[in-house]
Amino acid sequence: MLYAGLGLFVVTLAVTMVIAHLVSRVMWRLGRVGVDVHKPCNVVVAESVGLSMLVSLLLVAPLIYMLGFRVESLAFALSVLIAGLVGLVDDFLILRAWVKIALGALPSIPIILLSAYEPRPLIPLDGVARLTIVYPLSLPVVYTVATNGFNMYDTHNGVMLSSTALILIALIVGGYMQYTRGFEESALALILGMAMLGAVIGMLYYNLYPARAFNGDVGSFTVGAAIASIAVIGRVEAVALIAGLPIALNGFLKITSVGFKERRSFSRPIEMDGWLIKPRLSKESPLSLTVLLTSRTPLSEPEIVIASTWLTWLSSTLSLLTLYLTLARLP
Repeated sequence: MLYAGLGLFVVTLAVTMVIAHLVSRVMWRLGRVGVDVHKPCNVVVAESVGLSMLVSLLLVAPLIYMLGFRVESLAFALSVLIAGLVGLVDDFLILRAWVKIALGALPSIPIILLSAYEPRPLIPLDGVARLTIVYPLSLPVVYTVATNGFNMYDTHNGVMLSSTALILIALIVGGYMQYTRGFEESALALILGMAMLGAVIGMLYYNLYPARAFNGDVGSFTVGAAIASIAVIGRVEAVALIAGLPIALNGFLKITSVGFKERRSFSRPIEMDGWLIKPRLSKESPLSLTVLLTSRTPLSEPEIVIASTWLTWLSSTLSLLTLYLTLARLP
């Protein structure tokens, strides 16, 4: 499984880097570009290049199918495809906030219909729970939170993808830990996680500061659905939940401060002071993780990304420590 995962990692890494370059050129020709607002100078970058991650994952799905994971590979591919299409539509048409939130549940449908889940998740520091009825009913909510949460987190060059890479590493290691303890489904956390990690790092090459391409909603929705699918199919839900705490916190702050509103409808929560970023404290501006990080002193964009990534590293480490203690309690 490890060698298969490494092979998928190499394939998605190479494919994503090539496709991202091609998609960037297409977006420039279509006029799909945006201003990087966190620079004091006028920097214009190609948008929606996160489409490359979606294409890369769809291209390697047949390889995962040939490894013997037929239902799971199909469910995963359909889930990320639906999420990516929702994000792509939003990039071009700008959906209303409540519509985007509702559509965020759609990627859960293939997982539910194909029964690509095991309704007995590991409960942190406890054991295996049996949630035969509750589990599938909760999946639409899980996917809505994941897709929109990663979308709200994608605010600075490389921040969403850097954090995603750390979460994926936690899911891969956690999947291996569970697999060696007899959780056979967790082999998929390693396989799918390695494939997704290659796609994320391939896109990160273009999105890392100073970004040459933006992910767009197609990229963030694809990432959110992929993380949720890996967690569900690979039975590493607890690892994903704990590792993703900074992303959940950012979403919680935004929703509790301004409600369910489209981000283009309210004032930006930060403002530029040269190359530094400082919070804009206003009733019309949402709270966010960036506002908290810059509340004491202004920070540059790379400093914000590093601080956010460190938080995800801590939560990812905590997720694996919690899993180790949980597995130690099992008979």
